[in-house]
Amino acid sequence: MVFIWTSFHLSGRIGAELTLTPYDLTTLRFCGAGLILLPWLIRNGLGGISFWQALLLAMAAGPGFSVFAFGGYHFAPAAHGATILAGALPLFTAPFAWWLAGERMSTARVISISLIFAGVLFLLIDATTEGTPDEWLGDVLFFVGAASWSLFGVLARKWNVTPIRSAAIVAVFTFATFTPVHLLFLPSGLLEAPWQELTAQWIFQGGIMFIGSTFGYPRASAALGATTTATAVALVPASVTILAWMWLGEVVGAITIGGVALVIMGTLASTVKFRNKLNTAKG
Repeated sequence: MVFIWTSFHLSGRIGAELTLTPYDLTTLRFCGAGLILLPWLIRNGLGGISFWQALLLAMAAGPGFSVFAFGGYHFAPAAHGATILAGALPLFTAPFAWWLAGERMSTARVISISLIFAGVLFLLIDATTEGTPDEWLGDVLFFVGAASWSLFGVLARKWNVTPIRSAAIVAVFTFATFTPVHLLFLPSGLLEAPWQELTAQWIFQGGIMFIGSTFGYPRASAALGATTTATAVALVPASVTILAWMWLGEVVGAITIGGVALVIMGTLASTVKFRNKLNTAKG
């Protein structure tokens, strides 16, 4: 998950400089999987959840995440996107998990989330004081995307939706509802984009990214708990920040480094507590 999400942020930032719009990237992400998984979903059904529950899952993990995540990269750098989209997940997942799934908040988890929240605030300060004029808007879009993905992870676990079923629901429902609206009414660069860009984004977003995130995230959430899974994904900001500096030439200031460092500290606080539990159980 950490490897796949790191690649997602870097490709999203690169894609923002090219031809395709956030709506195009969302459609490319779900069109192939939607067609492939449609027969499976027809044969196996929704697994006991209602049509409206399935639609909510699809909108949260589909356009609710993708459009805002891809859109944010048109205004904000990769370090901001990775820190907010990955680091802010626990900020939304923890209250969602407590409210909807009854997960308890330990002292270590509260400390972890507090550190991550402080790190995210550093990014917002950077966007409003040292960033470009519209950089804060990208950060806001990232927050909406993080909230949508957190909601998806918590609801998939609460409703006991298996990874394969959640993937099918998200792909088919998004393809059936969002793609027609996109092609008819929303801005698109599909006809102008070179075939290399189309092919690369379709393979990565529609294959590697979709399968890895949609199958992997619910599976990890079911095994570890929604909040622990979201906190583990917060390891992504460090790798994205370093690679964006090395490969994309993005300037990384002191405030950004401080924000990323706080997010990593928050991640480690939760990880150490979790490992201690494992060692106690083994002993």
